[in-house]
Amino acid sequence: MRLPFKANDETTEEYISIIKELCIIQHEDTWYKDKSHAMLYPDLEDAKKKVAKPHYWILNSIDEYDAAEEKQPGLLAIAQIVFNTNNYSEKLVSENENIEAKTELAESLANFDIEVSVIAEHMISMDVPKYARLMTDAATAETQIGEWLK
Repeated sequence: MRLPFKANDETTEEYISIIKELCIIQHEDTWYKDKSHAMLYPDLEDAKKKVAKPHYWILNSIDEYDAAEEKQPGLLAIAQIVFNTNNYSEKLVSENENIEAKTELAESLANFDIEVSVIAEHMISMDVPKYARLMTDAATAETQIGEWLK
């Protein structure tokens, strides 16, 4: 399942509603195909807790974002999970550096109006898969991300 990244011209709320709708559709498709639930009708809340699939991870992160007072960590989590989902099958376990993936992640985070310094700190962290992680100090990472975002 390939999900769209947030575009500059859409609001965060519009983007989240689109992603949520796509994940719910994926949930319904999965439920009907796998018949993995014992109940006659799908229970989304129960399924999100029991099944580890990317669309559930995204739905859980959206729920956490909606419940949080400080929204920026939730946006970072949503953007990171969408990024991981989009690259899940090909590159998630890759150890090789991937400049295209790093640029894609930086642009995705920047479209949420997250400051470059915060993006740099995030991309240095262990929350980012190794192929997209920046292995530098924060100042160098900020400079590099600034170049990518021009």
